[in-house]
Amino acid sequence: MARRALPALLVFSALLCDAAGGHSAALGFLLAAIPAAFVLALDCYGDALEDGCSGMRPVLAGLAVGLLVLSAALRSPAVVGGVPQLAVSALVITLALYAAICVGALLPRRPVRDSRSLYRGVVNRT
Repeated sequence: MARRALPALLVFSALLCDAAGGHSAALGFLLAAIPAAFVLALDCYGDALEDGCSGMRPVLAGLAVGLLVLSAALRSPAVVGGVPQLAVSALVITLALYAAICVGALLPRRPVRDSRSLYRGVVNRT
């Protein structure tokens, strides 16, 4: 459970550091969040393969990893003039994606229909 909450916690910490003006600390939190977010994406993908969740959770987790990488690239030390607004916006969108993943994990799972039930009543006439 901790590995599912860790990326959101690190992104939230980076957002708080940005709000306080500690942009280098925010970059550190962000760089630590990227591998944790990748592990979360792999975990969601594994759950989808085992039929433990819908296919939307791995997609949302993958988008979150992409946004984290974008935010880290935009705020790298090579960028002069402070942190671009897009980098902070990417963090906010990432937190929204993690909230959607959390809500999706809390919702009850819909029963999967058996594929054999679709073909009942169909007679093979060969």
